[in-house]
Amino acid sequence: MKYFVSIITILLSVSINGVAGAQSLDEDLANSGSFYSGFGFGSPSDINSPNTMGMGLSGVSTYSGSSASISNPAQWGLSGFTQGSVAVGLLNYNARDQFESSSKAKFAFEQFQLVLPVMRNKLGVSLSFSPVTRSDFQRITEDSFAPVDGIQLDDIDYITNTQGSGGINKFEFGAGYRLFNNVAVGYSMGAYLLTQNQQVTASFSDLTYRSITYDRDIEGYSFSHKFGIFANKNSLFGSEDQIALGATIRLPVSIDAERSVSAFRSINNQRTLVELEESEAARNGTVKLPMEINTGLTYNLNRFVVLTSEMLLQSWSDSEYSYNQTQEAYFKDRLKAGFGVQYHPYRTEQRGGFFSNFKYSLGSSYDTGHLNINGEDINTLNLNAGIGFISRQSSSSIDLSFQYGIRGTESASLVKENIWGFKLSLNLAEYMFVRPKFQ
Repeated sequence: MKYFVSIITILLSVSINGVAGAQSLDEDLANSGSFYSGFGFGSPSDINSPNTMGMGLSGVSTYSGSSASISNPAQWGLSGFTQGSVAVGLLNYNARDQFESSSKAKFAFEQFQLVLPVMRNKLGVSLSFSPVTRSDFQRITEDSFAPVDGIQLDDIDYITNTQGSGGINKFEFGAGYRLFNNVAVGYSMGAYLLTQNQQVTASFSDLTYRSITYDRDIEGYSFSHKFGIFANKNSLFGSEDQIALGATIRLPVSIDAERSVSAFRSINNQRTLVELEESEAARNGTVKLPMEINTGLTYNLNRFVVLTSEMLLQSWSDSEYSYNQTQEAYFKDRLKAGFGVQYHPYRTEQRGGFFSNFKYSLGSSYDTGHLNINGEDINTLNLNAGIGFISRQSSSSIDLSFQYGIRGTESASLVKENIWGFKLSLNLAEYMFVRPKFQ
């Protein structure tokens, strides 16, 4: 038993130190995400409101009465309908390094939200669930260790295959209130749940050492605070135009986490789960999310054309991941800027052809990324397009968006990813709890 535990301890001390040893991509993988989600506690998962999903933007300054806004709590006070939305997505990652390539796919639940107008167009509350970070990856590393310290024996080579899953999810509840005719404010509190699992399988060059599989699990929770403001002004340059400004700030979130390391081992011919007893300092740690500032400016040229620009700032240099100081050192401040345009031909008073029944969206964004590895920023360029169908009998809608992105680099022993996929959102907006009237 002591021998078994000592081998796992050696693997722990070597394999968790970031990009250690030689690294390679695996073959085609189902339900696996970005290679870079394996660093720290996962890659940021930017959740967009259904209305602006086709532009690849959060919608912090873009209000729609036909779909709920998950990005800005101030907009919840503007709703005259009971709004609900649910979204799913599929992303494909074609990754390549200097030696080989791989293809991965990840189907995921994106978000759920329900907005209830307590006082119609004045006060509204929201309940939602969405991911904050995602850590879904598979990584293979090669390394070696000396079998006995102080004795000149050949090093033992080994290969580790690490499969990671989980991340941070949040349940968010809050309210928005219209202060004045053109100004609304909002607040939300989120329950952040951390669940991160990494299954590590090690194979050794010396047959004296049997293959070992063990699990590293990190769990914890904390609460967040988010504030938002939304303001608009009509008829700025003409009789039909409108300009809107939206901004949110989320305070840093510090999670007190606990890590456990376990493996199955044959003891007395029985398969037994063995817990590796770490010191309290190694078991208990801190996972800290950065402060986030999200701003946007939306200009409605008329009732048909909408122009939107956004900028997101996250101070990842202040983040913490005490379980891996090497990977924590990769964190850097992140800036994401994007621009998008929408066309709403269905808003005409006269019914046009088939293609006039849809909403069309185009957008692009540049993300400096939250990682700097081996002196290289892991940035991302995204192109987005979307189409939405708005019901003429109600304010409900369906939004379908498409995404293509390029992330990372092949230099400095890193990985370049081509990302493409789609997201689908179903949005309900109806009057509820209203007594029917007879004519």
